[in-house]
Amino acid sequence: MNILDRFLKYVAIDTTSNPEKNNNPTSENQRQLANVLVKELNDLNIDVYYDEEHCYVYGKLRGNSSLPSIGFVSHLDTSPSASGKDIKPRIIENYDGNDIGLDNGDILSVEKYNDLKNHIGKTLIVTDGNTLLGADDKAGIAEIMDMLEYYVCSNDAHGDILVCFTPDEEVGIGIMNLDTKRFNPDFAYTVDGSDLGEFSYENFNAGSVSIKIKGVPSHLGYAKGILINALRVAIEFDGFVPKEYPENTEGKEGYYVLHDLHGGISDATLIYHIRDFDIRNFKKRKEVLLKITEHLNKKYGNIIEINFKDLYYNMYDIIKKEKTLIDGTLKAMTEIGITPKVVPIRGGTDGTEISTMGIPCPNLGAGGH
Repeated sequence: MNILDRFLKYVAIDTTSNPEKNNNPTSENQRQLANVLVKELNDLNIDVYYDEEHCYVYGKLRGNSSLPSIGFVSHLDTSPSASGKDIKPRIIENYDGNDIGLDNGDILSVEKYNDLKNHIGKTLIVTDGNTLLGADDKAGIAEIMDMLEYYVCSNDAHGDILVCFTPDEEVGIGIMNLDTKRFNPDFAYTVDGSDLGEFSYENFNAGSVSIKIKGVPSHLGYAKGILINALRVAIEFDGFVPKEYPENTEGKEGYYVLHDLHGGISDATLIYHIRDFDIRNFKKRKEVLLKITEHLNKKYGNIIEINFKDLYYNMYDIIKKEKTLIDGTLKAMTEIGITPKVVPIRGGTDGTEISTMGIPCPNLGAGGH
């Protein structure tokens, strides 16, 4: 099957995940795409196992040599940030480098999205403006399936090639029920980046911080010397947080973000997300928030409770030991005429948790800008 046809077939299936649920799969439509992939893998005579309960598709093309086994991972779901229903892709052949008008009246502006200039003369696939396109990560799925078909039909030497299509990556639980007895290559790649040649083996250390403030209520007419307004304490707390915000940072700079603030005079809760590439700085960010808590508790009398939750860690701490994997990937790209672009991921990836499970798993670009 032509890779473009594969991609268009996959994006026609609405696989939006649901952030309100917390077990795989969070949406039933992901099973529809999983079933399509199970059939296609069977048609290629590839060993298939479908964990129907949790919606994981495992495939294995047995090796024809003693080369190491290699794995590839892409996710079935698309982001709940925008609709994934009734996607109507528009195909632009021989792109001329100008602004692209979408059906809903929006414009893909070359001035705003200057990377478009790097694709003059290419075939672009864009949304009509009303939905996601779904390239994240159906581009990755299409590429993995195309790669499998190539190796099935060729005599090229390879070790075992294992693939896994996971649910719910977009809502942070893509690896919750991954079975490493079925997916156990020597090393693997998530195929889930944007640009051609993109290669990522670093990502944020990430944590969530919950700060609960218990105010001291009082009749407002007689509140002097008694009332402690939880909302005002919350505002005071945020005023002490360093102004290293996402909108002020880039590259390998970490940040704090006030993700949620809710409550009233009696009780208030702040939720912060903290991110940093360096594990030492990640720990220092926790210490900063802890010191603010201690300062305000001393001022107001132990009215603040703080709790930390680590979400994921920088996979570089594992992958940096795999020099052959890093150098081999860069060499492979160069040998087929692709300029490698080593970029840190300012976010997380399933590869982070897979690496923690003992399978080094950096990320490759999939073309889904």
